[in-house]
Amino acid sequence: MKHAVLAVLAAALPTAALAGEAVIPAADLIPSLKAAVGRQIDVRFSEGFASGKLPGRDLDGLIVYQVMPDKLCLYGQGKGLEMDAPALAPFARPDNGDVCVPLADVAVRLKQRQPAPEPGAPPAPFYATDRDSCEWIWRQGKDVGLWTEQCKFDSGVWGVSYDAEKDVFSLRVDAGEPYTVLQPFRHAGGAVGLLPELKARGLVLDDPECVMAKVSDRPAPEGWSAWEVVPTGEKKTAFDAQVQVEIPEPPCGALGFAVNSIGFFMARDDQPDRVLYANLGQDGTMIDLTTVTLSK
Repeated sequence: MKHAVLAVLAAALPTAALAGEAVIPAADLIPSLKAAVGRQIDVRFSEGFASGKLPGRDLDGLIVYQVMPDKLCLYGQGKGLEMDAPALAPFARPDNGDVCVPLADVAVRLKQRQPAPEPGAPPAPFYATDRDSCEWIWRQGKDVGLWTEQCKFDSGVWGVSYDAEKDVFSLRVDAGEPYTVLQPFRHAGGAVGLLPELKARGLVLDDPECVMAKVSDRPAPEGWSAWEVVPTGEKKTAFDAQVQVEIPEPPCGALGFAVNSIGFFMARDDQPDRVLYANLGQDGTMIDLTTVTLSK
């Protein structure tokens, strides 16, 4: 996306504030907070909201659950934002386990962040999958760069690497098999024009009933449109029937639509020949699509 908010913050905040901590109203960070869903942030609540409800105004490591036009829903069990606290009952969603706070009553505390690693690159995100176990690392490919996370969990070290020969960014745990999470393409015809090439390379099923369709329910960042290779005709009818009884294989191949994971193509609005395939799996992967930076 265009990193307008981050760029303005980096330019506007004085050096002393960045060296310590800056407090930005949540309402001013909506695009970044949408990218932070499922990740942790440090927050400051208004005095009016915190009084009688919270142990203090500043709470660390709350998980962003949902961003609404007028509310920010956060998960903070065990961190001071207790969903079952009587005083928070009017704001709690028991089915989700989160608390939805009016935007006017919450701000994000930004600690000093890693500077941009090269000209044109955005600063590192202010959120993290786990603030204690993860760090942001800039990965630069041939003509695509983005911030990625490296996390040390009990299950191993999770991180994203770039394969120059294949021109793909892949997630792997320790020395395990790489799992493609971002793959760049270029085609003058954009996402639709790219489809024959994808079929010829065996990346999607070579079937006339598999088509490239624009979608609106995928997390493409601002400035990009989202596309999926989806079934049509008899293939869609058969797929819709099968999905009622079991989770089927992707009907249009590995890079096509799937019911149990999030994978889609992104086309840049002002550079339609630049197309990326993003594979976020079931729960997201350790890449930040809002920080994708194109070169050449």
